[in-house]
Amino acid sequence: MLSCFRNPISNKKKKGFFLKNGAAMLEHLIHDFNGKCNPIRMYSVEELSKATNDYKSDLIDMDWNFKLYKGVHEGQEILVKMFYRIRSNVDESVDLITNEVAIASNMSNHKNFLKLIGCCLETKLPTLVYEFPAKGNLSCHIYTESDHHIGLVWPTKLKIAIQVADAVAYLHYGTTKVIVHRDIKPGHIFLDQDYVAKLSEFQMSVPIPLGETHVDVDTITGTSGYLAPEYAVHGRTSEKTDVYNFGILLFVLFVGKRMSSLLVQNEGISNPGSPCSSNESGHWSVENRCKSYLEDNILEDENKKQVEECAKLVERCLQENPDERPIMTEVAQLLRSIKSL
Repeated sequence: MLSCFRNPISNKKKKGFFLKNGAAMLEHLIHDFNGKCNPIRMYSVEELSKATNDYKSDLIDMDWNFKLYKGVHEGQEILVKMFYRIRSNVDESVDLITNEVAIASNMSNHKNFLKLIGCCLETKLPTLVYEFPAKGNLSCHIYTESDHHIGLVWPTKLKIAIQVADAVAYLHYGTTKVIVHRDIKPGHIFLDQDYVAKLSEFQMSVPIPLGETHVDVDTITGTSGYLAPEYAVHGRTSEKTDVYNFGILLFVLFVGKRMSSLLVQNEGISNPGSPCSSNESGHWSVENRCKSYLEDNILEDENKKQVEECAKLVERCLQENPDERPIMTEVAQLLRSIKSL
């Protein structure tokens, strides 16, 4: 495994970054996966600069601390994830990035994760290289607020839902520890040429220690409207917080509208993730409202039975009590059963 980090570097400064970043990555691999990882390629600063035309190539996406660029290296399209520091502590930023590398490298054999090809450790903050998702970001395909935008058809949405459920289930049960994603949303899901879903973004993901059912975190991260109540209020993190998160994703995917716009446009939906999930009169919890909205707003007759069952599944995923939510393997199985209706 150490061979993954061997790279002859002549420049003293780059070598210092390489050793520091490699040590942080190794620490995560040992802590979370007993030192195991799938082999990844080491890129030099010069290789990635050339691949992205000095980062003047297409800017695919950006988030709170990174930008995604399209690049071409040795005739292959790649996705280059360049981080920028927004926190004063460089070590903390490196820790988040190497956490992502440790997790992503161990998920890369699963077809529904964005595959980590390699990284560059010669920069102050590591730069990551992923497979290039030809169809881009899921959020570019599902929102239908504008009249000229045609969203995904129902069968494709259901296929994507199954694939993301498989990915989250593998994150929970596919390795020696349960890994909780903490921010499952359309912006963190990519699509390949055949609309195969690829889950990504693991900086804030956390492992649940063996023998434990949850961890309590000090920093609440994630997207407003997607957070489970116990996590948003108390920082309690478990596989069931991901299930809630996935329930909101299903709702947004199926109705084709942003959660923020639904919260504003519909008095019937209170803010998921807020301490109170019912309206002023105390009736209709958020799971009931999402279920009702799905049933009332998806009018494709040929898919009516599937929609009804999906609405019931969303309701189950959004239960306020985490013990009443299904686990992700059950969610994936139920979605497959719904597809066969």
